[in-house]
Amino acid sequence: MNRRALYAWLVLSVAAGALALFAGGRVWAQLLAPTGPASPETVHDVSGADVAPVVTPVVLAALAGCVAVLATKGVFRQVVGVLVAICGGAAVVGMTRVFDDMLLLEAADLPGASVNVTVWPWLTGLGGLLLVVSGLWAAVAGKSWPGMSSRYDRADRGKPPSERSMWDAIDRGDDPT
Repeated sequence: MNRRALYAWLVLSVAAGALALFAGGRVWAQLLAPTGPASPETVHDVSGADVAPVVTPVVLAALAGCVAVLATKGVFRQVVGVLVAICGGAAVVGMTRVFDDMLLLEAADLPGASVNVTVWPWLTGLGGLLLVVSGLWAAVAGKSWPGMSSRYDRADRGKPPSERSMWDAIDRGDDPT
């Protein structure tokens, strides 16, 4: 059982998701528009939600996938790991939209404006890339990680309990039902 690797994966995944989610809601670009001689430039802030509205939902889906990785085993854990990686990739693709200056300028309808990109889209992309890495890590190494406790699972699912085993359970003080 490789519990340490599972904990390291969980810390990486949650940190990557928190980074992408936090940075995705910040100001990604500033549009500087010339207005006249009295006030040379006006600043218009463009948030990440305005530029790439896909980032928040896919990062939230990736974080939900992190919980699902903890709750699953085997092949299902690998499938969820791949889905987490896909969500991280979608966040990275959404982040690249901020670098299309024409898209920002057309949306703002500011003639002669210039665009200054902040550090937040880069941090969103970093969080997305880390989600891709953590999703692939779960898909590749997740089979060896421990699953949730099977303490309350029935040991003999297929066959009904015998009359003798039920009386033995009562003698031990257990409830056989």
